[in-house]
Amino acid sequence: MCGLAGALLKTPQSVDIAELLGRAEAMAAILHHRGPDGRGVWADSHVALAHTRLAIIDTSNAAAQPMHDVTDTVHIVFNGEIYNFLDLRAELQAEGYPFRNRSDTEVLVNGYRKWGTDLFSKLVGMFAIAIWDSAKKRLVLARDRFGEKPLYYTDRPDAFVFGSEIKALLTWPGMPRRPDMAALHDYLTFGFTLGPGTAFAGIGRLQPAHFMVCDAGKRPEIHRYWQLPMPGDGATVGTSESLQHELIERLRHAVRRCLVADVPLGAFLSGGVDSSAVVALMSSSHGAGIKTFSSGFGFGDYDETRYATMVAERYDTDHNVFTFDSGLLSSLGDLAWHYGEPFSDSSALVTYALSRETRRSVTVALTGDGADETLLGYARYFTYGDMRRSVPPRGARRIGELYLTPPAGNDAGRAAADGYGFMLERFREGHKLAGSGIAMLPYLGNCSYERLLPYYAGEVMPEEMAARFDQATYLPDDLLVKVDIAAMAHGLETRAPFLNHELAEWVAGIPPDRKIWDREGKALLKKALEPYLPHECMYRPKVGFRVPVAKFMKEEISRQTDELLLSERFLDRGIMRRDFVKQLLAEHRAAGPLDHGTRLWSLVCLEMWYRTWIDSDSNQRLAEGDDPFAGFTWTDQSLPVPADTPGAAPELAAE
Repeated sequence: MCGLAGALLKTPQSVDIAELLGRAEAMAAILHHRGPDGRGVWADSHVALAHTRLAIIDTSNAAAQPMHDVTDTVHIVFNGEIYNFLDLRAELQAEGYPFRNRSDTEVLVNGYRKWGTDLFSKLVGMFAIAIWDSAKKRLVLARDRFGEKPLYYTDRPDAFVFGSEIKALLTWPGMPRRPDMAALHDYLTFGFTLGPGTAFAGIGRLQPAHFMVCDAGKRPEIHRYWQLPMPGDGATVGTSESLQHELIERLRHAVRRCLVADVPLGAFLSGGVDSSAVVALMSSSHGAGIKTFSSGFGFGDYDETRYATMVAERYDTDHNVFTFDSGLLSSLGDLAWHYGEPFSDSSALVTYALSRETRRSVTVALTGDGADETLLGYARYFTYGDMRRSVPPRGARRIGELYLTPPAGNDAGRAAADGYGFMLERFREGHKLAGSGIAMLPYLGNCSYERLLPYYAGEVMPEEMAARFDQATYLPDDLLVKVDIAAMAHGLETRAPFLNHELAEWVAGIPPDRKIWDREGKALLKKALEPYLPHECMYRPKVGFRVPVAKFMKEEISRQTDELLLSERFLDRGIMRRDFVKQLLAEHRAAGPLDHGTRLWSLVCLEMWYRTWIDSDSNQRLAEGDDPFAGFTWTDQSLPVPADTPGAAPELAAE
């Protein structure tokens, strides 16, 4: 896991080598947090490559990047892990390709020499890759299938610039920083920017399962190299018992592939089904003593650490619990800098803090991410199914409410997208119509639900359709962004076994009614795990790493929220009208049923982004005087939990 960046000059030698290397150094410097173990830059007359290294596999200097092949024509920077690199290495060695280190990076170098861009479909893992083919004068960028590793780019008049984070692009001389108001229109709906665009005008995001080819002197071309199979394409068959058994075996294989490392590793353990399953299957390989990490707020529904402790005790892990409070808010300025875009998933606060503490003990942490989207785990999937099956279906287009100008047609895809968009939104489309400021008025004719329409998958079960929407948007653009940025801010690599694409393809072939039944999310997975996990850990409402933002808005940060959202600075941006913001604040704080916590939080995160990245070109975190949350402090309240009652965990068969 690392950071990468670079640039392809539109005119070769238009920047001398010394200057080009200096620009690459600046890109690497701003990505230092992603790779604290080393830094490297390289340039020729056409291109510059920059890399910051988090050493995981082969920690020797021989595996440093940028890395070059023996012919000195293939040059690479790479962020991620290739879990099947030993298999590919053996295949390449058998054909005479030389290897000079033990890293997975050199497998990519030689793999590109043999297979070209067909390499990407052979990889099992998470990755963002940049390859300069100096013989063909070709730059190739690629991203993993689900979007675990980020990759941004911009096509400027002087250069094509790319990097793991947007901030690396912003170090390039003369790079403009203008908000993309259409993207912010969608952000107000979803709480994150989605798809190939970003919050910055002119800066794009390479989509998961795609690669880009940039030949010198030509326009970049983008190609998809993988698509998750549709339900019924090569359907997975078998009895319920056989499917349960095979699911465990395939998941165990995916977990084991994630355990290859030359550094200490552990796991996030929330106490939910997914992370608990990962820990249980890690234990079959590592035995007792796995380092596990959990967090909570110590009150109400915002703390499920007792369930995590139950799993830790059952598998005799070295468990650490961290209890957080409002002091976490002190990191809001850091989050605005690290995320680089407006990002309102409040659980990023917890993930950021938990990653910081986890990194004190391990360099790699496994997670349960991806299980809900592939195995149909969210309760909202059932609600969506109810909406779509009602007669007439609920959640279909409401022309007067959603649009100033009615769109053409009203097909099944649009109705499906409307229904699910309505379930996800922070600001209702009606809120936008009522409260938008002058800067947003040109975009009110576009309903943000439309952003889901390209991912409509036809006549599939509604619960499966909802999951497909999430796989294309919420998973890559919210959940995986949240974890990557929060963890890499502290030089921590995270790995998600449920996102092993071979496992996901197999799961996709299972008919939906064999994955879920009796309105129980992830029913197949839970049934398969019954011998391995406590019943009360699985059959309960899903919680996750939640943050009580509604409470914070009313109490701990009431003053700071007003300072931000009622400031002339915010109101002059024309996002929301003053009277509408005042109404939201008053209704949220009044004794009554209205809860605008997520909406107000979205506006707070938006303003913090503006102040960090649009108002200033320093590329620095907000100064203390400009950060209303700087006065909060968080103290380490970690609690190591001795796992002295492991219980009767079943033996897991060796692979």
